[in-house]
Amino acid sequence: MKTVEEKEAYPEFDENNPVDHFKKECLDELISTVYYVEPKILSGLNKPQLKTIIRMFALVMESGERDNFVKIIDSVVNMSKDERDELAGTLEYTTMSNISKTILLLKDRAQAVADLKELVFNKELGAGEINAIQPFIEKHYWLFGEQYHLVTAEEPDFEEALRRYLYILEGETYTRDEINIDDPDKRKQMDIFAVRQMKNGDVKSSIIVELKHPQIILGYKALEQVKRYKDVILKEDRFNASSIEWNFYLVGNKYNNQIENEIRNLKHNGEKSLVYSVDNFKIYVKTWSEIFTEFELNYDFLFDKLQIEQKRIIESRGKTKEEIINTQNNNTARAAEELVV
Repeated sequence: MKTVEEKEAYPEFDENNPVDHFKKECLDELISTVYYVEPKILSGLNKPQLKTIIRMFALVMESGERDNFVKIIDSVVNMSKDERDELAGTLEYTTMSNISKTILLLKDRAQAVADLKELVFNKELGAGEINAIQPFIEKHYWLFGEQYHLVTAEEPDFEEALRRYLYILEGETYTRDEINIDDPDKRKQMDIFAVRQMKNGDVKSSIIVELKHPQIILGYKALEQVKRYKDVILKEDRFNASSIEWNFYLVGNKYNNQIENEIRNLKHNGEKSLVYSVDNFKIYVKTWSEIFTEFELNYDFLFDKLQIEQKRIIESRGKTKEEIINTQNNNTARAAEELVV
């Protein structure tokens, strides 16, 4: 035990504090037991490695999560010396807590995608645009890009959207009476309107997402609806800035030959799903299958490196659409809530 303390691997305990004194006694006993059962766990470790493992033991001991403690020991035992060195080196730049949160985020994103697949592909759930898919995407609009902030979802019209948008751009709060858009479609409501704001506060891009019922086949009618959204924004100077990109997404399970021809017509642009591109305005028509494939392409490398078994961690089958939507409230992958000004 002296060897462990001499290497300054212990957390700081105040021996004059009865609680700290008790914690140290418990940790002493725990480490003695671990060393007795499996000596190689603590053998041959340098100071950073020993410090890492002892601190992990202390944290798990305080939380009382015995099952997790067994998993940690098992992981440490199976680590090679090089792997322990890598862990100790990594923890010089971050914390075990941050590593754990990142892994949980990846796990919850995989779960979210699996849940969404159930909503859009499982006809027995009866999931529609308004009663299931819309509230789900409000929590997971990261599927359309990182670092976005939700401006409006579903009910707010273009005037309310502009009011909130100006707050993000300028930091100014306008009343509804101060915002007026001269357009017959100004009362229309976008399913998802989000902006991507950089760390310096500048808005780099905006996205508008129009979601359709899984049973609807996307065609010109749905595309024209998105183009009307584009026209309202294009005509309103306060929405526009040459440095801000506007990307519109029409999403459903299938699209017809009309949409397919539009995509083929712009194939030379080198962007999948693109049906309109003028200046800084682009419109994409995507199927859910394409969105899921993009997620898998972007994340499979990370899952493979972390050796996370996606099929084992996700549990979606057997849930109702209400259960799927409600579980998203506890999903760490959910994005920031709608902006309220």
